[in-house]
Amino acid sequence: MLGAVSVVSASWTSTNWSGYVMDSSGVTAISASWTVPEVGCANTAGSSTITQGLVVWIGFDGLSSSSSQVPEQIGTDSFCVNGSPSYYAWEEDPTTGVGKTNHVVIALYDQLTPGDQITASIAYLGKNKFQLTITDPAVGSRTYNVIIPNAPRASAEWIVEAFTNINTQNQVTLPSFRPITFSGCKVSVNNVAESLKNAQPMNMVDSNGNIIVTTQNLNQAGTSFTVAKVSSASPVPEFQATVLVVAATLLAASVIVRKHVTYLIPQASY
Repeated sequence: MLGAVSVVSASWTSTNWSGYVMDSSGVTAISASWTVPEVGCANTAGSSTITQGLVVWIGFDGLSSSSSQVPEQIGTDSFCVNGSPSYYAWEEDPTTGVGKTNHVVIALYDQLTPGDQITASIAYLGKNKFQLTITDPAVGSRTYNVIIPNAPRASAEWIVEAFTNINTQNQVTLPSFRPITFSGCKVSVNNVAESLKNAQPMNMVDSNGNIIVTTQNLNQAGTSFTVAKVSSASPVPEFQATVLVVAATLLAASVIVRKHVTYLIPQASY
């Protein structure tokens, strides 16, 4: 199903993203910190199908004018199985991809703990080399060095997302969660530091255009903001889509909001 990004009062909307997006060519680095969000799961005991969850991540190239490009992303995952929450960290890059739109996410640690402080970064090292790092003081740090030929490096993102279950091809509903704060947000374009003040906020909406997750409270320095669920809104509908195609034209360019649709978690693939 086609989704859309639209410009509303200088912000964008998406049916699966909320956060900040910088649409700028030549991105060379991105970083941020956040706390692993605790989620409240509905009673789905007896079912191994993942229908509730969210991911928190930073990345390059999730916003792209080319559907053939695969984004580079790293973050944390909070989802519900049999009515109980699970928490993992993961990284994603085209070298672990499956096909053009299905990307494999690899767990970096054993299960995380809600409240763990996460710091993540992605850096372009030149000559098609990228370094993806994620640190949880409770369990240590993991770094992935990958070669990604012809990566466009055309955008940077700080996102809370309602992901798509590859097995059911449905977008998950969002469990309950407290506001998630991204702090220490940094980004460089052509090795020059930029601010989120030059990025676009994005709100998550349902199929009727009602805001269900808001992006707010950008601080004066442009380094911290909050993503919060709107409790009175209806749940996110389950969309039959592996890729969210943007129908709107912004700055004379069609864009595509994309994210992984496959998880490969220890002892659980969904």
